[in-house]
Formats: sequence, structure tokens, C-alpha cells
Amino acid sequence: MKQAMKFLAALCCGAVCAAMPLTASADDNLFPGGSQSMNGTTLDGKWEYLDYGDGRLSVTCKDKTIVNAEVPDQINGKPVTMIDQDCFLDNTSLESVTLPNTITHINDWAFSGCTSLKSISLPNGLTTIDWQAFYGCSSLEEITIPASVDTIDKFIFEGCTSMKAVHVSDGNDCYTDDNGVLFDQNLTTLIFYPPCKSDTAYTVPGSCTKIEDWAFIGNTYLEAVDLMNVAEIGEDAFYHCTALKSIDIPDTVTVLNPRTFGGCMALENVQLSSMLDEIGEHCFYNCLSLKEIAIPGRVDTIGNGAFLNCPELKSIALNDAVKTIGEYALGFCVDAETQKYIRTPDFVVDTDGDTAAHEYCAANDIKSTGGVTQSSVFLTVMIVIVVLVVAVTIAIIIIQKQIQKRYELR
Repeated sequence: MKQAMKFLAALCCGAVCAAMPLTASADDNLFPGGSQSMNGTTLDGKWEYLDYGDGRLSVTCKDKTIVNAEVPDQINGKPVTMIDQDCFLDNTSLESVTLPNTITHINDWAFSGCTSLKSISLPNGLTTIDWQAFYGCSSLEEITIPASVDTIDKFIFEGCTSMKAVHVSDGNDCYTDDNGVLFDQNLTTLIFYPPCKSDTAYTVPGSCTKIEDWAFIGNTYLEAVDLMNVAEIGEDAFYHCTALKSIDIPDTVTVLNPRTFGGCMALENVQLSSMLDEIGEHCFYNCLSLKEIAIPGRVDTIGNGAFLNCPELKSIALNDAVKTIGEYALGFCVDAETQKYIRTPDFVVDTDGDTAAHEYCAANDIKSTGGVTQSSVFLTVMIVIVVLVVAVTIAIIIIQKQIQKRYELR
């Protein structure tokens, strides 16, 4: 009889659980205020959720083939507030997403790898967009940042190769846009210049003093940029801007960070800041069209691979201010077949003998004037020419006098 009662109790319990619209299981992690997290999956199997017990509830999409996603606004009667990390990770079928107004937070890589995503409307009430949230969304052309957003992490649009414009809603206290270019609210920091914005020239606003890391990365249209009053240029700022032909670095800039102009294959003309102290590693890596560049007299550091694989750059002049030159910084190219580093044919460093540049050349078997600079060669040649002219003139005068004497004696 007791066994039968236990069986019936278990059967009833199972029936109750089966009738529940959601399945959930508590874990042992307690959150501030004594709240307890709860995770589970919706009955339709499309959404996995995590209820933190403190008003936050995040979701992850379980259906990796979904095309048009509508994120639920509540689960178990509680509002969904977060798009969880990797929520739609690598869903290459996803084309559009509808987010409820309850969402306040989009976590890291939430839409990473959604290469077919074309449309997403960010909700009013959204406050935070985390690291690389839209990484690799290569079909996304435009997006509007709501007025409520106060935190945008770095690189959220990395790999959005079709992006033409980022718009910011009126009333946002932290961010704004200038004709589709994302800035902080005061236009002092340029955060993101869309890769598919088709203008061939761009002038940075005069109020802007900083360009963020990766700001212009991958733009294939820009041929010239006027940096105006910019004082700080971030890492990879113009990396792989394949149409960029000329750039003038204002005298407000003292450091060029790593890979600033790496992969700018059309770059021909560069005017460096006269106040420049440092050229970062791989700063001009793979600038295939760069033929000449004048290094300012203040520069003391040239980083690893700074001018690696610049095959048209045949010479460079360096003075004794340069104290540090990194590996493969000057005079090396990448062999197309072996991908190994080889010396650039006929590359010459114009420098004095007792300098770090001369030592670099000696250590890497690179040609160096080593004290016989181009200017000194020119001066020496001119002196020799003058001496020869004087000597010939004197010789002619002496010969003429001898001839005259002989004529008088006759």
C-alpha cells in the first residue's frame, strides 16, 4: 500500500512538472541581497534564460537556424533585461531581430558572427552595449543608438564591413554622430568611422583631439583625411584603409601607436608631426606604395616592423636622436612565396657612423652611409669640383705665361 502511495505521489509530481510552461533548476550561487539565480529553458526550446534574482534576467537563443527572431519581453512573469553573451553567436541565418523595450543590456559578442543580419532596432531603455557585440555582422548597413545608451564598449562594430552610418538619437547625453560617424557627445573623441562610408575625403571636426583604437579600420573609400587638431591616434586607427593615399600628422601628435597605418597599401605621401617622438611597431607595415618619408629629428624610437614590407621605400635618413630600432623595422620585405622576411633590395639608411641606426644596419647587413651622408657626399663633390676648376685655371695661367715668355725671348 505504501509503495502504491509513493508511486501515485511521484506520478502527480511528474504531472505537475510537465504542466509547467517553463522548466527551471536552481543553482547554489547567491547574489547580493540574498537573491538566488535560476536558469532554465522555455517550453518551445528556443530560449535559455538566467534569472539572477535581483531584477536581471538574460536570454540566449537556442535555435541556431532562426531567421527572424523576436526576443520575449518576459519569462515567468519577469521582464527580460539582458541579451546574454554569445546569444546569437555564429547564427548565419539570422536576418532580423526584434528586441523588447525591457532590454537594458547587450552583452559581449551577443550578435557575433551573424553575417546575414540586416536589421535590428535597438530599444529605448537600452543603456549598455558590450565588447564586440556586433562583431562580424557583415551585412548590417546602418544602426541607431537610442538616447538612453550611456556605455558603448570598444570594437562593437568590428568586422561590420557593410556599415555605412551609425546614428545617435537626439537627447543622448554621452554620444552623438556627425554625418554617420560616431563620436562622444562633445565631439572630442572619434569612436567609429563606418567601413562602407563612401566619401573619399574626410575632415575631422576641429573639436576632436582623440581618435579611438580601430576607428577607421577597414574603410575602402577614404583617400585623404584631414586630422585638424587631433593629438592622440589609437592603435590600428587606419589599419587596412586600402584607398588612403595621403595623410598629414599634425604637430600635436607625439606618438604613432602600433599598426596605425598598417596595410594602407595605396599610401604614398606622409607628413609626420615635427614633434613626433615614437613610431610604434608595424606602424607602416605593408604600405606597398610608400616611396619616401622624412623622419623628424625628435624621433628616438622606431618599433618592431615599423616599415616592414614597404618595397618601394629605398632609403631613409636617421640622425643620432634615434636610440632604439626594433627587429625588422627597416629594410625588410616579406617574400611572396615563402612569407619569410628578406632584405629590401638596394635599401640604404642615410646616417652618421656612431649611431643606433648605423649599428642596426651593421647587425642586419643593410647598406648604410655610416658617416658619409648624402649631404656630405654632395659637399665633398662640390669641393673637389671647385679645387679642380681652380687647379685647371692656375695651370692654364702658368702655361699661358710660359708661352708668352718663350714668345718674348724669340
